[in-house]
Amino acid sequence: MAELKMAPFNAGNVPGPKMGRVTAPAVIGKMIKRAKRPLLICGSNIEKHGSIDKAIEIGKKGIPIAATGNAIVAFRKKGYTDNVKYALLTDLVNCLCDPEWKGLDGKGNYDTVIFIGSLYYLVSGVLSSIKNFAPHLKALAIDPYYQPNAEMTFGDIWKKQDDYLAMLDEVIGEL
Repeated sequence: MAELKMAPFNAGNVPGPKMGRVTAPAVIGKMIKRAKRPLLICGSNIEKHGSIDKAIEIGKKGIPIAATGNAIVAFRKKGYTDNVKYALLTDLVNCLCDPEWKGLDGKGNYDTVIFIGSLYYLVSGVLSSIKNFAPHLKALAIDPYYQPNAEMTFGDIWKKQDDYLAMLDEVIGEL
């Protein structure tokens, strides 16, 4: 595995003393597996870095998917819509911050959210909201960028696509 850097992709994104931990993919996979109600949140960059196929593999393991931005188009192009719901990212995060929210399926709020394929600066902001206003949620980021507002995150590996895809495979292998 490549050496992972624990510094924000955007050098000015230092949110304070509590910053995300660069975590091994196997550990992130085990965290997702242990979650009672995980939710994979896919953004408009889901086709970048080959993430769409990995998101579909995660969905096939039974983890519900919230497609934000134009990610729903990517899932439809691939012919996978089984457990995919469309949501506006900011509205979804506002709902996630409410512990009484019933979830996209009406079965209750989620305990773990996993972000993949979203714009870096957009996810940074919504992860900040989750970190500060949703103590009932664990927020994980499996993008190829270090996200300082996530509880656990991959390091900066955006220049090494093969290593990134191998890390996603390791996460999927633990589910």
